[in-house]
Amino acid sequence: MLFRLEGDALKDQQPDNRLLRDAFDLVVAAYEDPKREPELAAWRRRSLAHERAAAQAEAKWEVMGRVEDVPLSRLDALKLAIQVRLARLSESSVQPFAVLSVAAALIAAVYLSLGHGFQSQPLSDAAQVRVEEAAIELPEVYRTRRGQQRTVLLEDGSEVWLDWQTELTVVMTDSEREVQLRKGRALFKVVSDADRPFSVVSDDAVATVIGTEFVVYRLDGQTVEIEVLEGAVRVQPENAKAATRLGAADVLRITEGEVGRIRSRPLAEIGSWRDGILVFEQRPLIEALEALEPYTSYQIDARHVFDSNRPVSGTFLLSKGDAALRAIMQSYQLTGEVRGQNTLELRSLASVRPR
Repeated sequence: MLFRLEGDALKDQQPDNRLLRDAFDLVVAAYEDPKREPELAAWRRRSLAHERAAAQAEAKWEVMGRVEDVPLSRLDALKLAIQVRLARLSESSVQPFAVLSVAAALIAAVYLSLGHGFQSQPLSDAAQVRVEEAAIELPEVYRTRRGQQRTVLLEDGSEVWLDWQTELTVVMTDSEREVQLRKGRALFKVVSDADRPFSVVSDDAVATVIGTEFVVYRLDGQTVEIEVLEGAVRVQPENAKAATRLGAADVLRITEGEVGRIRSRPLAEIGSWRDGILVFEQRPLIEALEALEPYTSYQIDARHVFDSNRPVSGTFLLSKGDAALRAIMQSYQLTGEVRGQNTLELRSLASVRPR
């Protein structure tokens, strides 16, 4: 495990070995036969623990499945299968004598099918690389659902706070620390390590630090926002020639690889969500609605809000997102109409439209 949880949450957050084994079997079965994908989908919907186990199994299979990209002899493929199988069994609750029995059976099968032992023929270079990849510490996937937040402690002592509906993976080696933010928002408090830069990758942008405290928010498939609480962050969009350096209170958005202007935001606002609240200090109305949206029941369409730059100040509970939205609508004379399944179209009253 690359993350350690604090307190009694550890037991509740980690799938047990039985679930991991079942999940791995279903992931492989669905890969080999797409007709079994509905079976996997139904299994992972049974509980949050089932979903976590399936996510971990998929992460492991991504590495193990790479062997298909390398041309292997029949002997190499069988040897690799043995080593991968033994690695999986060693992570489970199977007793040592059972692992040895499985190993003996697999070795015998190879011997009989090929007519000779395999000790005299070492793995090819390509196969050995895949064995080493399968043996390394694999990335762990962490998710939060709606209404859930989570704190994780990395093996280097860095802390990560996951906001609602967030998903990320982390990989740590002797030379680097990398997190991939797939969706949602996370706050990182990074322990300084000059020999291992800490990078957060999301869409087309990479935020790299040595030691600092910052937030990365993936708004959608095209836009990423970085906020800095403390220290400095170097942001390198994929298509940009030069990196952008951010300091405390700086905010930067990158949309489809295009870097926006650096803005300032009160430190009291940055990361306030980890305390279960949203704090706005003179935040433009359009930005306040955008920040509030993930905690409401709606996708907010604010294209018809005329006075979108009017400042909003206040403190709102995340768990009362719909109530906070109604309060803002009342204060700023907005009407709303639900369209489709859950899109709320907001409009300013005609009387407040600027001339």
